[in-house]
Amino acid sequence: MKGTHVGARTVVGVGVAMLSALLLGVPQAGAQTRAEFEAFFNKVNLAETELFRGSAEPLKALWSRDADVTLFGVSGGSGDHGWDRVGRRLDWASTQYTEGSMTVERIASHVDGNLGYVVQRETVRFKVPGQSATSILEIRATWIFRRERSGWRIIHRQADSLMKRKGPAEGKK
Repeated sequence: MKGTHVGARTVVGVGVAMLSALLLGVPQAGAQTRAEFEAFFNKVNLAETELFRGSAEPLKALWSRDADVTLFGVSGGSGDHGWDRVGRRLDWASTQYTEGSMTVERIASHVDGNLGYVVQRETVRFKVPGQSATSILEIRATWIFRRERSGWRIIHRQADSLMKRKGPAEGKK
């Protein structure tokens, strides 16, 4: 069996090319991967709307069942780690809302290989169960996804309510 020798210049050249591609922001995901990711994320937004209508099951179906999933929800607390805790938290969250609707403004997203993320603002209109008044919740949310054997899955969500800015005013340096 004959061995293959890779010279130092080749390794350095490949490393520089890879680093250049990363630094220049060359998209690493192919069109098919991006399309699959976008289709999945559309399901996530629809399922999240169902959560605000009182049903956790559609959103729960899109989460990874792995022990490394995390959820830092808009209702606060120290966060949940692991599918058992995240699943229970989603069940609880669905009891806090009814008759919900949601609009989103995507701020940023990226997919590369088996990982992707989305950062967005969400405006949710809902009713608290047992009350007739409509409430509005403005949320900043970051989602992280991983492609698993069964397809794309949610592995993390961090959300907080939009608050008035503290510190320097918007647009001032």
